[in-house]
Amino acid sequence: DGRVGIFCDGSPHAITIPYLFIEHFQTSEDYYLRPILASILRIMRIISFFIAILLPSIYVALQTYHQEMIPTILLVKMASTMSGIPFPAVVETLLMVFLYEVLRESGERLPKVIGSAISIVGALVIGQAAVEAGIVSSTIVIVIAASVISGFMTPSLLEPIILFRVIFILLGGVMGLFGITCGMFALVVHVVSLRSFGVIYTVPMAPLNMVEMKDTIVRFPLDMIKKKPASVSRDKRKVKAEKQR
Repeated sequence: DGRVGIFCDGSPHAITIPYLFIEHFQTSEDYYLRPILASILRIMRIISFFIAILLPSIYVALQTYHQEMIPTILLVKMASTMSGIPFPAVVETLLMVFLYEVLRESGERLPKVIGSAISIVGALVIGQAAVEAGIVSSTIVIVIAASVISGFMTPSLLEPIILFRVIFILLGGVMGLFGITCGMFALVVHVVSLRSFGVIYTVPMAPLNMVEMKDTIVRFPLDMIKKKPASVSRDKRKVKAEKQR
Protein backbone atom coordinates (compact mmCIF):
# COMPACT_ATOMS: atom_id res chain seq x y z
CA ASP A 1 0.00 0.00 0.00
CA GLY A 2 2.98 2.33 -0.19
CA ARG A 3 3.26 2.69 3.59
CA VAL A 4 6.11 2.28 6.07
CA GLY A 5 5.86 -0.24 8.91
CA ILE A 6 7.41 0.52 12.30
CA PHE A 7 8.31 -2.23 14.78
CA CYS A 8 9.55 -1.57 18.30
CA ASP A 9 11.62 -4.09 20.24
CA GLY A 10 9.63 -5.51 23.14
CA SER A 11 6.22 -4.48 21.77
CA PRO A 12 3.80 -6.94 20.11
CA HIS A 13 2.25 -4.15 18.05
CA ALA A 14 3.29 -2.56 14.77
CA ILE A 15 2.17 0.72 13.25
CA THR A 16 2.04 1.86 9.65
CA ILE A 17 2.55 5.40 8.40
CA PRO A 18 0.87 7.36 7.04
CA TYR A 19 -2.27 6.21 8.85
CA LEU A 20 -5.55 7.36 7.31
CA PHE A 21 -9.03 7.72 8.78
CA ILE A 22 -10.58 5.02 6.60
CA GLU A 23 -8.10 2.46 7.96
CA HIS A 24 -9.98 2.44 11.27
CA PHE A 25 -12.78 0.57 9.46
CA GLN A 26 -10.56 -1.85 7.57
CA THR A 27 -9.38 -5.18 8.98
CA SER A 28 -7.03 -7.83 7.63
CA GLU A 29 -9.93 -10.29 7.49
CA ASP A 30 -11.63 -8.14 4.82
CA TYR A 31 -9.15 -9.38 2.23
CA TYR A 32 -9.95 -13.04 2.94
CA LEU A 33 -13.69 -12.57 2.41
CA ARG A 34 -15.78 -12.07 -0.68
CA PRO A 35 -16.04 -8.41 -1.78
CA ILE A 36 -19.77 -8.16 -1.01
CA LEU A 37 -19.42 -9.48 2.54
CA ALA A 38 -16.32 -7.39 3.22
CA SER A 39 -18.11 -4.26 1.97
CA ILE A 40 -21.14 -4.96 4.15
CA LEU A 41 -18.94 -5.37 7.21
CA ARG A 42 -17.14 -2.09 6.50
CA ILE A 43 -20.44 -0.24 6.10
CA MET A 44 -21.60 -1.75 9.40
CA ARG A 45 -18.45 -0.48 11.13
CA ILE A 46 -18.96 3.03 9.76
CA ILE A 47 -22.62 3.10 10.83
CA SER A 48 -21.67 1.73 14.25
CA PHE A 49 -19.09 4.49 14.66
CA PHE A 50 -21.75 7.18 14.19
CA ILE A 51 -24.19 5.29 16.44
CA ALA A 52 -21.56 5.13 19.19
CA ILE A 53 -20.99 8.89 19.03
CA LEU A 54 -24.42 10.31 18.19
CA LEU A 55 -27.11 7.99 19.58
CA PRO A 56 -27.04 9.23 23.23
CA SER A 57 -26.92 12.87 22.14
CA ILE A 58 -29.81 12.43 19.70
CA TYR A 59 -31.83 10.78 22.48
CA VAL A 60 -31.13 13.74 24.79
CA ALA A 61 -32.01 16.27 22.07
CA LEU A 62 -35.27 14.55 21.15
CA GLN A 63 -36.26 13.99 24.77
CA THR A 64 -35.52 17.59 25.77
CA TYR A 65 -36.36 19.79 22.77
CA HIS A 66 -37.92 17.83 19.91
CA GLN A 67 -40.62 15.59 21.34
CA GLU A 68 -42.76 16.20 18.24
CA MET A 69 -40.25 14.20 16.17
CA ILE A 70 -40.78 11.05 18.24
CA PRO A 71 -43.63 8.73 17.14
CA THR A 72 -46.64 9.04 19.44
CA ILE A 73 -46.65 5.45 20.71
CA LEU A 74 -42.92 5.53 21.42
CA LEU A 75 -43.25 8.95 23.08
CA VAL A 76 -45.96 7.64 25.41
CA LYS A 77 -43.83 4.64 26.42
CA MET A 78 -40.79 6.85 26.95
CA ALA A 79 -42.85 9.24 29.07
CA SER A 80 -44.08 6.35 31.21
CA THR A 81 -40.51 5.20 31.86
CA MET A 82 -39.39 8.78 32.59
CA SER A 83 -42.10 9.41 35.17
CA GLY A 84 -40.61 9.69 38.62
CA ILE A 85 -37.03 10.15 37.38
CA PRO A 86 -35.47 13.01 39.39
CA PHE A 87 -32.88 14.04 36.77
CA PRO A 88 -33.21 15.68 33.34
CA ALA A 89 -32.29 13.63 30.28
CA VAL A 90 -28.79 15.12 29.88
CA VAL A 91 -27.82 14.44 33.51
CA GLU A 92 -29.30 10.95 33.34
CA THR A 93 -27.33 10.15 30.18
CA LEU A 94 -24.04 11.52 31.52
CA LEU A 95 -24.55 9.52 34.73
CA MET A 96 -24.97 6.26 32.81
CA VAL A 97 -21.95 7.02 30.59
CA PHE A 98 -19.86 7.74 33.68
CA LEU A 99 -20.92 4.51 35.39
CA TYR A 100 -20.11 2.48 32.29
CA GLU A 101 -16.66 4.04 31.95
CA VAL A 102 -15.95 3.28 35.63
CA LEU A 103 -16.90 -0.37 35.07
CA ARG A 104 -14.84 -0.61 31.88
CA GLU A 105 -11.75 0.97 33.40
CA SER A 106 -11.94 -1.15 36.56
CA GLY A 107 -12.35 -4.28 34.44
CA GLU A 108 -9.19 -3.47 32.48
CA ARG A 109 -7.13 -2.98 35.66
CA LEU A 110 -8.08 -6.38 37.08
CA PRO A 111 -6.93 -9.82 35.84
CA LYS A 112 -8.57 -10.74 32.55
CA VAL A 113 -10.92 -13.45 33.88
CA ILE A 114 -12.08 -11.43 36.87
CA GLY A 115 -12.21 -8.15 34.97
CA SER A 116 -14.55 -9.38 32.23
CA ALA A 117 -16.84 -11.00 34.79
CA ILE A 118 -17.00 -7.84 36.91
CA SER A 119 -17.74 -5.68 33.86
CA ILE A 120 -20.64 -7.86 32.72
CA VAL A 121 -22.13 -8.55 36.15
CA GLY A 122 -21.58 -4.97 37.30
CA ALA A 123 -23.33 -3.53 34.26
CA LEU A 124 -26.31 -5.85 34.69
CA VAL A 125 -26.63 -5.34 38.43
CA ILE A 126 -26.10 -1.58 38.45
CA GLY A 127 -28.33 -1.01 35.42
CA GLN A 128 -31.18 -3.10 36.80
CA ALA A 129 -30.83 -1.63 40.28
CA ALA A 130 -30.76 1.94 38.94
CA VAL A 131 -33.94 1.36 36.92
CA GLU A 132 -35.78 -0.26 39.83
CA ALA A 133 -34.67 2.52 42.19
CA GLY A 134 -36.07 5.14 39.81
CA ILE A 135 -32.72 6.88 39.30
CA VAL A 136 -32.63 6.32 35.52
CA SER A 137 -35.16 5.11 32.98
CA SER A 138 -34.99 1.80 31.16
CA THR A 139 -34.84 3.65 27.82
CA ILE A 140 -31.53 5.31 28.59
CA VAL A 141 -30.05 1.96 29.62
CA ILE A 142 -30.91 0.58 26.17
CA VAL A 143 -29.53 3.69 24.42
CA ILE A 144 -26.23 3.62 26.29
CA ALA A 145 -25.88 -0.14 25.81
CA ALA A 146 -26.42 0.19 22.05
CA SER A 147 -23.93 3.05 21.88
CA VAL A 148 -21.27 1.19 23.86
CA ILE A 149 -21.64 -2.06 21.92
CA SER A 150 -21.42 -0.17 18.61
CA GLY A 151 -18.15 1.40 19.74
CA PHE A 152 -16.57 -2.03 20.10
CA MET A 153 -16.67 -2.50 16.31
CA THR A 154 -13.93 0.12 15.90
CA PRO A 155 -11.60 -0.44 18.88
CA SER A 156 -8.88 1.82 17.45
CA LEU A 157 -11.31 4.75 17.77
CA LEU A 158 -12.34 3.99 21.36
CA GLU A 159 -10.69 7.06 22.89
CA PRO A 160 -12.18 9.64 20.47
CA ILE A 161 -15.55 7.89 20.70
CA ILE A 162 -15.59 8.33 24.49
CA LEU A 163 -14.58 11.99 24.20
CA PHE A 164 -16.96 12.99 21.42
CA ARG A 165 -19.83 11.02 22.93
CA VAL A 166 -19.72 13.27 25.99
CA ILE A 167 -19.25 16.43 23.91
CA PHE A 168 -22.25 15.66 21.73
CA ILE A 169 -24.39 14.79 24.76
CA LEU A 170 -23.65 18.24 26.18
CA LEU A 171 -24.35 19.90 22.82
CA GLY A 172 -27.63 18.01 22.49
CA GLY A 173 -28.64 18.91 26.04
CA VAL A 174 -27.88 22.63 25.53
CA MET A 175 -28.94 23.32 21.93
CA GLY A 176 -30.74 20.21 20.73
CA LEU A 177 -30.29 18.93 17.18
CA PHE A 178 -28.90 22.32 16.15
CA GLY A 179 -26.03 21.86 18.60
CA ILE A 180 -25.36 18.34 17.34
CA THR A 181 -25.29 19.62 13.75
CA CYS A 182 -22.83 22.37 14.67
CA GLY A 183 -20.68 19.83 16.52
CA MET A 184 -20.62 17.48 13.53
CA PHE A 185 -19.64 20.37 11.24
CA ALA A 186 -16.77 21.33 13.55
CA LEU A 187 -15.66 17.69 13.82
CA VAL A 188 -15.61 17.22 10.04
CA VAL A 189 -13.62 20.43 9.58
CA HIS A 190 -11.12 19.29 12.21
CA VAL A 191 -10.68 15.81 10.73
CA VAL A 192 -10.24 17.13 7.19
CA SER A 193 -7.55 19.55 8.39
CA LEU A 194 -5.40 16.79 9.90
CA ARG A 195 -2.27 15.41 8.25
CA SER A 196 -0.52 12.09 8.76
CA PHE A 197 3.12 12.44 7.72
CA GLY A 198 2.22 14.92 5.03
CA VAL A 199 -0.82 13.00 3.73
CA ILE A 200 -4.33 14.37 4.21
CA TYR A 201 -6.01 12.24 6.89
CA THR A 202 -9.27 11.78 4.98
CA VAL A 203 -7.99 10.78 1.53
CA PRO A 204 -9.29 9.42 -0.78
CA MET A 205 -12.72 10.63 0.40
CA ALA A 206 -11.69 14.26 0.90
CA PRO A 207 -10.29 15.30 -1.49
CA LEU A 208 -12.29 12.80 -3.50
CA ASN A 209 -10.30 10.34 -5.61
CA MET A 210 -12.62 7.87 -7.34
CA VAL A 211 -9.73 5.67 -8.48
CA GLU A 212 -8.63 4.98 -4.91
CA MET A 213 -12.20 4.53 -3.59
CA LYS A 214 -11.99 0.87 -4.63
CA ASP A 215 -10.68 -0.08 -1.18
CA THR A 216 -12.42 2.29 1.20
CA ILE A 217 -16.11 2.13 2.13
CA VAL A 218 -16.58 -0.82 -0.21
CA ARG A 219 -13.96 -3.35 -1.22
CA PHE A 220 -13.62 -4.20 -4.87
CA PRO A 221 -12.23 -7.58 -6.04
CA LEU A 222 -8.52 -7.93 -5.37
CA ASP A 223 -7.58 -8.00 -9.05
CA MET A 224 -8.91 -4.43 -9.34
CA ILE A 225 -6.83 -2.98 -6.48
CA LYS A 226 -3.34 -4.25 -7.31
CA LYS A 227 -1.72 -0.80 -7.45
CA LYS A 228 -0.75 1.11 -4.33
CA PRO A 229 -2.66 4.37 -3.75
CA ALA A 230 -0.95 7.38 -5.37
CA SER A 231 -2.03 9.74 -2.57
CA VAL A 232 0.01 7.71 -0.07
CA SER A 233 2.97 6.80 -2.26
CA ARG A 234 5.94 9.02 -1.48
CA ASP A 235 7.37 8.72 -5.00
CA LYS A 236 4.16 9.92 -6.64
CA ARG A 237 3.86 12.85 -4.26
CA LYS A 238 7.46 13.90 -4.91
CA VAL A 239 6.90 13.82 -8.67
CA LYS A 240 3.71 15.87 -8.30
CA ALA A 241 5.50 18.45 -6.12
CA GLU A 242 8.31 18.76 -8.65
CA LYS A 243 5.81 19.32 -11.47
CA GLN A 244 4.09 22.05 -9.47
CA ARG A 245 7.43 23.80 -8.95
